[in-house]
Amino acid sequence: MEKAQEISKKLNVEGDASFYSGWLHKFKLRHSITVKTVSGESGDADCETVDDWIRNQLPDLIKGYEQKDVSNADETGLFYNLLPSKTLAIKSDTCHGE
Repeated sequence: MEKAQEISKKLNVEGDASFYSGWLHKFKLRHSITVKTVSGESGDADCETVDDWIRNQLPDLIKGYEQKDVSNADETGLFYNLLPSKTLAIKSDTCHGE
C-alpha cells in the first residue's frame, strides 16, 4: 500500500486516495484475469513458409557476413528453463507458444 500511495503522490492524484489489500484480487476478477501455466508450442511450423523464408528473406539478412560468422540457432546453448512457467492471462485465452 505504501508504494501505491507514493505513486499517487508523484502523479499528483487529487482527492483522498485510499488503498486496500484486496484491490488487485478484485481487479483480476473484474477483468477475468487469472494465472495460467505456460505450455510448449502450439504446433509445428509450416514447412512451405519456412522454405520460402529461407529462399527469399534469409539471404538479405546474412549478406555482408562471412560464412564462418553465420551459425544455426539449434547449435546454441540457450538455457530457456529460466523463463517463467506461469503468466497472467484472460481466462478465455489459451496459454501456449505460437
